[in-house]
Amino acid sequence: MSTLFQDLKYGVRMLGKNPGFTAVAVLTLALGIGANTVIFSVINGLFLHPPGLPNPARVVAVRGKYDKLGLKSIVISAPDFAAIRDSKKIFAAAAIENTSDFNYTAGDWPQRLQGAMVSWQWFDVFGARPLLGRTFTQAEDQPNANHEVVLAYAAWQRWFGGDRGVVGRTIQLNEQPFKIVGVMGPEFRWPDSADLWTPIGLAPEAFSPNNTFNESYFAVARLQPNVTMAQASAYVGVLARRVIDDPRTSYAKDSGWGVFILPLVDFIYGNLRAPLLILASAVGLVLLIVCANIAGLLLARATGRGRELAVRAALGASRRRLVRQALAESALLSLAGILVGLLAAGFGINALMLIAPKQLATAGSFPLDWHVLMFTVGLGAAAVFLFGLMPAWQMSRVEPYRVLRGSDRTTAGGRQRHRLRSFLVVGELAMGLVLLAGTGLLLKSLKQILTVDPGFQPTGVMTAGLSLPDRQYSTKEKQFAFFRSVMDSLSHAPGVTAVGAGYPVPFTGGNGSASFQIEGRPTGPGDPGPHGNIRFVTGGYFAALAIPLLEGRIFNQNDRIGSEPVAIVDKNLAREYWPDQDPIGQKIRNERNGSWATIVGVVGHIRFNQLAGEESSSGLSESAGKGAYYYPLFQKQAPFGYFLVKSGAGPAAQADLIRRAVQSVDSNQPISNVKSMDERIATSLAPQRFAATLLAVFAGLAVLLAALGLYGLISHNVAQRTSEIGIRMALGASRAEVLSLFVKEGLRLALTGIAVGIAIAFVLAQLLASLLYGVKPVDPLTFIAVSLILTAVALLACYIPARRAAKIDPMVALRYE
Repeated sequence: MSTLFQDLKYGVRMLGKNPGFTAVAVLTLALGIGANTVIFSVINGLFLHPPGLPNPARVVAVRGKYDKLGLKSIVISAPDFAAIRDSKKIFAAAAIENTSDFNYTAGDWPQRLQGAMVSWQWFDVFGARPLLGRTFTQAEDQPNANHEVVLAYAAWQRWFGGDRGVVGRTIQLNEQPFKIVGVMGPEFRWPDSADLWTPIGLAPEAFSPNNTFNESYFAVARLQPNVTMAQASAYVGVLARRVIDDPRTSYAKDSGWGVFILPLVDFIYGNLRAPLLILASAVGLVLLIVCANIAGLLLARATGRGRELAVRAALGASRRRLVRQALAESALLSLAGILVGLLAAGFGINALMLIAPKQLATAGSFPLDWHVLMFTVGLGAAAVFLFGLMPAWQMSRVEPYRVLRGSDRTTAGGRQRHRLRSFLVVGELAMGLVLLAGTGLLLKSLKQILTVDPGFQPTGVMTAGLSLPDRQYSTKEKQFAFFRSVMDSLSHAPGVTAVGAGYPVPFTGGNGSASFQIEGRPTGPGDPGPHGNIRFVTGGYFAALAIPLLEGRIFNQNDRIGSEPVAIVDKNLAREYWPDQDPIGQKIRNERNGSWATIVGVVGHIRFNQLAGEESSSGLSESAGKGAYYYPLFQKQAPFGYFLVKSGAGPAAQADLIRRAVQSVDSNQPISNVKSMDERIATSLAPQRFAATLLAVFAGLAVLLAALGLYGLISHNVAQRTSEIGIRMALGASRAEVLSLFVKEGLRLALTGIAVGIAIAFVLAQLLASLLYGVKPVDPLTFIAVSLILTAVALLACYIPARRAAKIDPMVALRYE
């Protein structure tokens, strides 16, 4: 142990003698370790140890599907939930949730709060305990008894200033009294946007078998301690098979219906898994480049320390002792890199959240907890061997006789160190090209997405959501009158060119779908019948979004309750179900015994939630998207929806205009989710921008480090060959020839690294396939472009020291050393 302390003490002294080298090594190492720590902390906070979710692998999302309708993952029905809830041997707890916003009118302005109506075991599933008070009881989760509320931590701080006496108070939500029974801690964010939770209070008839295919609820469950995911999945399959095999529910088999489970974190954050793994691989490559750079610096430093090492060896230091001494210095560098890297990671996480997509930014904090600290320490320990072992082995092979004679630089030891540094530089350049290629592919994919036509014109369109309370607006006539009054006020505002209303609205996250019937086309056995996305809109909806009318007419003010039911279909639905006939005049309906609606128009298809492809129904390509059909808002429903206003005013003025129009009709009604359509589309692209931006940053960093490694190698080579350069020039070599000598050496290494990098990138590019749109993983133009970029950077890195070599005075060079 005493010799270890001696080695560490000696290592501190030696590193202190060369502060420039030490600072460069520590800072570059901190950069690599910090970047890895940031990405791992996000992965840890989402998938491994998410806050507010103990044992995340035990909590599952319960999902439904209709394979023959192209619906791969949807919410489930109350009867499906009951089957899961009652399976006590498999599930320790189960609960459902239905998002339900609330109007809160206690402040200066009415607010729209994001609420979640949940069954009473919701918090038990997550293993959550309230910070204050309690959660719900089973008795409170009943119809007409569900007037309790649990507040989210942020809402408690925002509305009540963190007053711990808030439990027991009553607040007005949707103009009804709700008693506050508890406050959750800051770590509980399920769902992440909720301001509050209330009991869902489903009526007994909701669990009737007749509602098996009436899917409305997001369901979660916690597995029993002795049950594996595979066992639970198999059991859920058995439950689904009972429904499929029941002759009374033949629709289940006809439509490809089913129920399945998956880990909750995979369901919520599964779309972030691939980008994060790509980024984790990228920062891993950056760290390897950092380690290769530091190893190169240590090898170069070993040349300068040759006499010191030779003296130590001559005085009896064993090879093992020399290796241990070198590793001790590497360990000290790594320790400093870890400390600085952790400090940088703290700032890095905050910076990351500034550009993160909403899904990631609202997921909660990503603290540097002990899991992250252990990862960082392990990374630092691995780095010691990655950058320290090779130089330590080389330093231990010192030959005292040759070094003390001054011949080591031109013998096997010096040449071997040069070959090792060259090998490291080739590796750095290869890894840099891999990251450059990945960045190029993602950027080209993003460019392709930005050229996609959404099918409507988003510019100048502002959207704002509104939901009317049932107590005050208890009839459709009252609801319709409210919407008409607001729209009339908006349409007369200066500069407004179109006003509409509807639900859902593009790029708001909703896109309801439903089966329907076509008059005169009874469905046969095994046929689930027609299916499409369903929307409720006014005629102004099409005008505000400039959705083209291809045939017939759009809705007008006469399409209301009491008039003949009408509908509009988009061109994709028309092509799928009326490929050889005119859909105008055809009749459809949703309810089996409902009224038939006559199709009066055909409009263009629009992208609804993403530009890069949509779910498809049979017969349509994925990029085409599932067809949609529209009903008049004032014939079918109106308790909630979105206003759409098109004008030349700025977003702030448009939002204020909608707010004032609503307030002029009813001062107690707030608007929510106020965003321009351009902003909504930009938000949908945030994950792609996020991945491309970060990968570009890491690729730029990797190329810079690789270039510095090449620059350092050529510079060191110039310094070692100063005498040779003088002799060459004394014998008649021109400065151009000397310049060419070193540029060619560096270029040879660069081209070798690029060739190796291209080979690796061809293989690894396939991992990006799921993130690309309109671009093949092996895109020749991208690979050529990044190869040229790296070649240009390498030439610059070689030229600077080569130019310095060409300027050497032969007389000075011949006197070198």
